[in-house]
Amino acid sequence: MPDSLDKELDASIRPSVPATSAAVQPHGCLIAYDSDWQGVCLASANLSRFFGLSPAEALGRSPEEVLGTDVATALAKALAMGLPGMTIPSGQAHVGSRYLYVSTYMARRHVILEVEPQEGKSHELPGLGYAWGTRITRASSVNELYDQLLRALHALTGFESCILHSHEYGGRSMRLGREGTRLEPLPSDIGRCTNAPLMLIDSQAEPVELLAAPGPLPDLSHCPLCLPPPLLRTWLTGRQARAALILDLGETTPDRSLAICRDRQPRHLAPPLRHQLLQLIQTAALRRELLHQKRETQHRYRLLHERNTRLQWLAYTDPLTQVANRHRIEKVLEAELATASRNGRSLALLLFDVDHFKPINDSHGHEVGDSVLRRVAQEVQSQLRDSDHLGRWGGEEFVAVIPGCDLPQAQELAWRLCHTLAQCRIDPVGGVTASFGVAVHRSGDTSRKLVQRADRAMYRAKRAGRACVRTQEIDE
Repeated sequence: MPDSLDKELDASIRPSVPATSAAVQPHGCLIAYDSDWQGVCLASANLSRFFGLSPAEALGRSPEEVLGTDVATALAKALAMGLPGMTIPSGQAHVGSRYLYVSTYMARRHVILEVEPQEGKSHELPGLGYAWGTRITRASSVNELYDQLLRALHALTGFESCILHSHEYGGRSMRLGREGTRLEPLPSDIGRCTNAPLMLIDSQAEPVELLAAPGPLPDLSHCPLCLPPPLLRTWLTGRQARAALILDLGETTPDRSLAICRDRQPRHLAPPLRHQLLQLIQTAALRRELLHQKRETQHRYRLLHERNTRLQWLAYTDPLTQVANRHRIEKVLEAELATASRNGRSLALLLFDVDHFKPINDSHGHEVGDSVLRRVAQEVQSQLRDSDHLGRWGGEEFVAVIPGCDLPQAQELAWRLCHTLAQCRIDPVGGVTASFGVAVHRSGDTSRKLVQRADRAMYRAKRAGRACVRTQEIDE
């Protein structure tokens, strides 16, 4: 019988073809079943080292035939419960370990098993995971979060250096290792060539071929055991890194955030530890999202507060003179009157009017008139205390509410303001004066009564020749 016919007959009995562009690292083996958990459709060439069957013998066989009935039943339960994997006895495996750890993945129409030696069982992982997870969830800033995450990775993996690359650092990396913390660049194309949430890499590992039955191949992009892309292996080799652990922080932005742990010696992390690291990464990603939302909320609150403050200022401020408008100064006067009545405190009101303002507008135009009003408000405001209140009453009239000021003090202040304005020169008008009326709070006063007394005093100043001060009458 011709050799070619022998090969065709053999392929029909045990079909096996190399899987294209896929291989695994030699530390473990990979088996893939169809979605019904019926027959092996993909197996790595080193399968016999773990289960005593060659890939050609395993293809098409049931889980019970390859793994044993007890293991297959336990794995079926683990898959149904959504467990990431389980520990099984090594049996006849030639791996130098009493136990194997089987990681399970669902990849659309396929069930993928990654089998690796496990050195005993670690009872400290849950406690360590809880301790580091607590520190991560308590981080009050993204920088603190990343710092705690790097420290957790460094402590749990024992790798020489741990790097965090994130676009939040302006496309650079924060590094934690024996030499301390520093920034290190990471080429953008390196980040794009990582697909799995976790990749454990031996940059010098010899590839183990994957053999497949005819039909659709499973998606292996989330399998840590698979060989990394050549670009990533070259990048690690250039940094004298034999072993590397790469974890994806789950960024949805085009620029991904990656945690990269490197070591110059070959390293292996047991699958339970890798699962713990993935849990910490997911915890960090959730905490980071919460911090981002908190920061965004605070930013929006500040914007809202600034806009509300601006709207309030616009509502209470005279747009021309930038002092309190009529509505605002009336509210201030009511509040100060209530305080004065309650505490027996003195309160003065100065009402003043720019002299001959209408001729200024008629002769020079309203723009010059507006300039005069602005300058008058500025000059008066400069002479008042922080506790005093100046407002535009209307037209060319202004009001100053002066807490803690009796009549002689208020009269002295009014004269000082009167002289200040008289010495002021405003082009093209020249000198500008104002007439002042002064009134002080009396028992039982209302704001209306107080304003009326100051208004009558101001008109007496007008009749007295302007540019002067008059106070309320004793019998008013």
